[in-house]
Amino acid sequence: MSDTRTKILDVAEDLVQTVGVNAMSYKHISEAVGIRKASIHHHFPKKEDLVDELLKRCQTTYGENYRAIVDEDGTAPEKLRKLAGVFEQGLLQNKLCLVGSISTDKNTLPAHSCDILKDSIKMTVSIFATVFAQGREDNSLRISGTDEEVAYTFLSFLVGTQIVARSHGGDDMFNKAAEIMIKALEC
Repeated sequence: MSDTRTKILDVAEDLVQTVGVNAMSYKHISEAVGIRKASIHHHFPKKEDLVDELLKRCQTTYGENYRAIVDEDGTAPEKLRKLAGVFEQGLLQNKLCLVGSISTDKNTLPAHSCDILKDSIKMTVSIFATVFAQGREDNSLRISGTDEEVAYTFLSFLVGTQIVARSHGGDDMFNKAAEIMIKALEC
């Protein structure tokens, strides 16, 4: 990937995480990167092309980060705390989960972007589900529902809590809420 393309994606990701998809513009990106808007259009002819690429990059980057956490040694509750820590880091940087942020603008996205968004969520749920399978197997977690259902609930909790904590309570409230949730799941 070219340096310019990477810079465009980095700035766009930052903007989406801080102001949202619909508030992000090619003008904002061009000013931040120091290029003309035409250069952005060269790499991403339409805004939806940029959003699609951000989602695909997120699948890879965060997917690898999440997988590294769930694949390491440790108890299921420890892994849940580390997964929550990824969301806490975003909050500390005043950035929302990219998938969560883009989800808030779902109704303005084209169908193919919504499909990529849905795939990103499915992939994350699948990765998180391995932690709940481990917790079910070693009796370290009290689980009602399938591993995927509980993983979806946990992901939804993290995204929602990150959004609310950004507006009220900050990382302290996020951490308290995450700990309450994880303790409720622990056996």
